[in-house]
Amino acid sequence: MNTFASRFALLALALSAVSLAPVTFAQDNSSSAGSSSSSPSSQPMHQAPDPQKQTARLTKRLGLSDDQSSKLLTILQNRQQQMEAIRGDSSLSQQDRHSKMRSLQQDSDSQINAVLTPAQQTQYANMKQMQKQRMQNAHGQDSSSGESSGGN
Repeated sequence: MNTFASRFALLALALSAVSLAPVTFAQDNSSSAGSSSSSPSSQPMHQAPDPQKQTARLTKRLGLSDDQSSKLLTILQNRQQQMEAIRGDSSLSQQDRHSKMRSLQQDSDSQINAVLTPAQQTQYANMKQMQKQRMQNAHGQDSSSGESSGGN
């Protein structure tokens, strides 16, 4: 049962990280000098960042207009509310919860892309891909170290 809880927590963390890939990437690049030491524990890893902060980072990183920022904020706030509802729905199995979160992520990405210009869409896709690679590298290191210590 402990394994189930840890896997579920890892799944929630992974989905949150993937859904917030551009924000995490932008945060790492734009504020690594000051905010990394200011309060890294003020926001738990399993909790999604504030949609307003996400919007501000994406606005800066992608050069969004005021209209785009406003639309993006609405999309991110809606996604956060829906994610919280999914997480709180105890009637869902882990697989159903994962499926709904993935679907919500894809839907919100489509909405975000509809707001962006083609150049911004490319930059957004690159940001998400870089975050995905970083996550895979982090998970690969975790699992390979676990396998080698467990296998030998």
